Amino acid sequence: MNNIPIGHEAGSLKPYIWSAGGVVLRKLDKETEILICERYSENLIALPKGKPNKGENEEETAIREVKEETGINAIIKTKIKDIFYSFESSDEIINKKVSFFLMEKIDGEISNHDDEFDKVYWEKCDSALKKLSHQGEKDVLEKAIKLAKDFWEIKKKKFLLKEK
Repeated sequence: MNNIPIGHEAGSLKPYIWSAGGVVLRKLDKETEILICERYSENLIALPKGKPNKGENEEETAIREVKEETGINAIIKTKIKDIFYSFESSDEIINKKVSFFLMEKIDGEISNHDDEFDKVYWEKCDSALKKLSHQGEKDVLEKAIKLAKDFWEIKKKKFLLKEK
């Protein structure tokens, strides 16, 4: 079987299914951390993501999936990118598109995550890049880190303006 690896950006690849998820950020002191999810049975470390409920768009799906899988309420700051991959299911090749969004934590507790993952935790970005199981999600995180630097700088400037 010729699988298209996660992260392969093929303009001609027409996805049969799609899902959406997020890179959820929080800033502690000078470190930026992201939420990652771990499933022991598959030795999988991943970003939170999932399939849409009926009638949902990408943004709604990403927000809901992040809430369900991590216990965290987050808001979308910007779209990061789409990744594409294929997998086999019932002797059929399924093409999939996953849209990822840069998100900021509003509230919630990771202890309230659903049972889809065994463990959900905050991880420093550099460490998370090494831990994620799929290259496509590593590529998403690399782009998110660049976007986050701009995001934190804008937020800092707005805060300084409020203080004046």
